[in-house]
Amino acid sequence: MNSPEKFYAGLSQFYHLIYPDWDESIRRQASHLDSVIRECWGPNCRSVLDASCGIGTQALGLAALGYEVTGSDLSSEEIERAKMEAATRGLAIDFHVCDMRHVFDRFSRQFDVVISCDNSLPHLLTDEEISEALLQFLQCTRPGGGCIVTLRDYAKEDVTKRQTKPYGLRELSGRRWSLSQVWEPSGEYYDVSMYLVEGQGGADSRTHVFRTRYYPILINRLMGLMREVGFQGVERLDGRFFQPMIVGTKPGPAI
Repeated sequence: MNSPEKFYAGLSQFYHLIYPDWDESIRRQASHLDSVIRECWGPNCRSVLDASCGIGTQALGLAALGYEVTGSDLSSEEIERAKMEAATRGLAIDFHVCDMRHVFDRFSRQFDVVISCDNSLPHLLTDEEISEALLQFLQCTRPGGGCIVTLRDYAKEDVTKRQTKPYGLRELSGRRWSLSQVWEPSGEYYDVSMYLVEGQGGADSRTHVFRTRYYPILINRLMGLMREVGFQGVERLDGRFFQPMIVGTKPGPAI
């Protein structure tokens, strides 16, 4: 099974196709994140570390809203794509290649808010690895600042059986794409194969396949790990993002 690095190295050039309209998703997700940041930590929060930024879906939108954004990801290919996307949009974002388990070691500074969205933490395959990342998030958070994690609600998913998750059809630049995921159980994990079938509507087509593994950690367990590393006021927010949001605050005076 491919590592997350290999998975995203291959997927980076196609990642925008996951969304029916990537630009609209960038705007919508930033608006939702901005609303929660203001509600939880106030309007003075301006600096954000996106610790699993990918090609920039959340980082680009937050920067467009005026946040000072630093983005990091373990995939150098995704970081190069994110830099290109930021430059195209005239956005100043400080992007770096870094494993989320080492963000404080890498940056040695604190931010008003640390985010990790779109089911990134479950790429870490043990509670210990997730706690390691969460502790780094805490160290990167200013006293009174916060952390936002979004992930799948695995209590509502049956990862014990093989299944297909269709993403639909996309048409872009004269090409047609059919996207789907295949989930396969693997002990306490599940393996994902992302299929992208590319064609022009005729008989000829090309299939791209990228594979990785996830740990289906339950939200209540993740919330417990956040509390254990030192976050306070940890709570789950539903209906605010396309996945459940888990928010926590670093002890200290309000920003």
